[in-house]
Amino acid sequence: MTIVDAKMMQDIDRVFEKAASQGRTTFYEFEIYEILNRVGIHTPKFLFAKDPVDVSEQAIQGFGERIVVKIVSPDIAHKQKLGGVKILKAWDLLVLQTVMTEMKTEVLSHFSGSEQPRIEGFLLVEFVPYSPSLGNETMIGCREDGEFGPIVLVSKGGEDAEFFAKHYDPANIFLPPLGAEEARDFVRKLNISRKFEEKGKDDYIERIADAVTRVSQLSHHYSSASEDGPKFRLQSLDINPLVFTEDGRFIAIDGYGEFLPVQNDLSKKRGVNAEHLDMFFRPQSVAVIGVSTNLSKPNMAREIAKLLHKAGQEDLYLVNPRGGTMLINDVEYPLYEDFQAIPKIIDLVVYVAPIASTAEFVKDLSGRAKAVIVISGLPADLEYTRFVEEMDQVRPKELRLIGPNCMGVFFAPGADGKGVNTLFIEEEKLGLKYSETSNTALLTQSGALALTSIDAVQDSKIFKAIVSFGNQYDVKITDLMAHFADDPTIDLISLYIEGLSPGEGRLFFELAQDIEKPILVYKSGKTEAGAKAAASHTAAMSGNYEVFRAAAQQGGVILAEKLEEFYDYLRAFSLLAKKQPKGNRLAAVFNAGFESTIAADELRELVPARLDAHTLENLRKTDVHGLVDLSTALLDVTPMANDQLFTDYVETVLQDENVDCVFVSIVPHSNALKSGPDKARDEDGMASLLVKLGRKYQKPLVVSVNGARYYDEFVAVMEEGGLPVYRNPRAAIQALETFVSYHLK
Repeated sequence: MTIVDAKMMQDIDRVFEKAASQGRTTFYEFEIYEILNRVGIHTPKFLFAKDPVDVSEQAIQGFGERIVVKIVSPDIAHKQKLGGVKILKAWDLLVLQTVMTEMKTEVLSHFSGSEQPRIEGFLLVEFVPYSPSLGNETMIGCREDGEFGPIVLVSKGGEDAEFFAKHYDPANIFLPPLGAEEARDFVRKLNISRKFEEKGKDDYIERIADAVTRVSQLSHHYSSASEDGPKFRLQSLDINPLVFTEDGRFIAIDGYGEFLPVQNDLSKKRGVNAEHLDMFFRPQSVAVIGVSTNLSKPNMAREIAKLLHKAGQEDLYLVNPRGGTMLINDVEYPLYEDFQAIPKIIDLVVYVAPIASTAEFVKDLSGRAKAVIVISGLPADLEYTRFVEEMDQVRPKELRLIGPNCMGVFFAPGADGKGVNTLFIEEEKLGLKYSETSNTALLTQSGALALTSIDAVQDSKIFKAIVSFGNQYDVKITDLMAHFADDPTIDLISLYIEGLSPGEGRLFFELAQDIEKPILVYKSGKTEAGAKAAASHTAAMSGNYEVFRAAAQQGGVILAEKLEEFYDYLRAFSLLAKKQPKGNRLAAVFNAGFESTIAADELRELVPARLDAHTLENLRKTDVHGLVDLSTALLDVTPMANDQLFTDYVETVLQDENVDCVFVSIVPHSNALKSGPDKARDEDGMASLLVKLGRKYQKPLVVSVNGARYYDEFVAVMEEGGLPVYRNPRAAIQALETFVSYHLK
């Protein structure tokens, strides 16, 4: 439902225009009232008068027994301290005019003649009685955020709103606009809604939701995200408080707002540009710039050339001003003295030469290359803004560029046997494993994060694509998201984000809402110090993490709060991508009682399944030792269960129609299990048997192995077989909870 309309916006525009014509970028309180009234939010009765003599009996009729009088001045922030706010309990017109005159005199008496503020007039406001008890005061505000555009905040209102938000319940944030149903869902999730429901005041929820809807649509219209072409931008609006009054009204008592005129030269909101990105991942020809044949010195370009050769890139061209040749695996490559000497158009150029020469190199690529990865980082004496200016002057519009200051791209070979690898780490050191089932794209602003992620999930072989994009001069996070959203080989898009450029957050949010594949994100820069570190590293701005979290939640993004969670969710969402759950009913099999207790304590969205009669009968037959409690779907099979018996329990619950997902928790120290490095790969061992079950059944299955490095081989067998394996039960349950909850939304 759209509340705002053209006539309403024309009326509100006039309020903006009048304030702007007086040289102001802030609203007077009565102007806030005017705006709120026009969008359908109730305010007290009010009257603005430039002079006491302008007030008449008729104008203030119906204001009630008490009236609030306020000085109106653009130069005074705290009017009450200077005597600029008074509440009259018993008044008539003459008393009111006298108070107004004396108030002006009192306020001006605090300033010398040359420093006296402008007094534009007086605001007379109906006094609204209400109880300040919890729930009766609400604050609704909106801001223009540099990265995400308009945001709306809802929290407890009143004088202690800021203190309450800091120490008790932080403001709830969302990105507008919201329709009526969306706003209702948002408000029902607020903690205070529980009180309204318990007291039978569902109408309070409806009224707050209605106000949220109206503010959200107002803020969106007057924002950088608007497609309506507004003349003004609402930088901030605070309505504090909105109150439920003793006579049953819901009224905005006070408000403050700031705005800016929209300049004609403001750049248009950037959209996604996914054109020609396939040249980075499926090029038919590749050139590497900066290859050295001096084997006594390390050379990234040389390592990249070797990696590209091993990745199946046969149409490979190497450039070094000195010429010569280079031998890679018995293949002799000529070294071209200049890129222009290469006798064909190149799909992908990997630039590893000095960064100062980048602009000079790029300007000659029109019609000669389609994509460039600039690996080189910026030295301390070259500011990123200067690099951008130089590149903007020379880069051909059709040329796509990743970097600078990045590791570039890995893309696993496809059916044609060709892949891409510019990560410049020796293959043995990198340890990057992949397979035909690799299905995850990792997009990261940090090359180091790419390396640690590879290490963390190495045996799972999940990465089909890795992009270290650095400073994002051209290709942005959102461009890459859009590209991999359309790539049929990718089931999971994972991102590590340090900073966001102006407007990029909003585009990320909108794109996340449209992409049907799971998007997993870990964002650093949660604290002020972290944000500054991210900005210095990436030449990007890092915004308020609370806003990012709200955008992620609203956009359906899986947000990992800790780096360890990011790795855990990578395993679950990549390896279980083809096994979407039908419900949240869990069965679990353990061989240690304390692990079953821990798992039960960790359950949130998941609930123990009610096993059917057929399953229970089969479990009784399987329970040869007579030690298993079959009153619960969380089965402790004790350390006496050997490999086959343990997995028989697992298969039995997997077959139950009442079970949607299964958790297996193993303490591998049991002598009954083939879990040591010498027997871990036995066909009749636990690891191999669980892998077979994982392939046989389409229900999500996760495994916890609570053991030290001695059991690494045991874990590796299951990871290589496509099972998500965790080193403690809490991590496993949390990952499964997150996976199931995501797919049941």
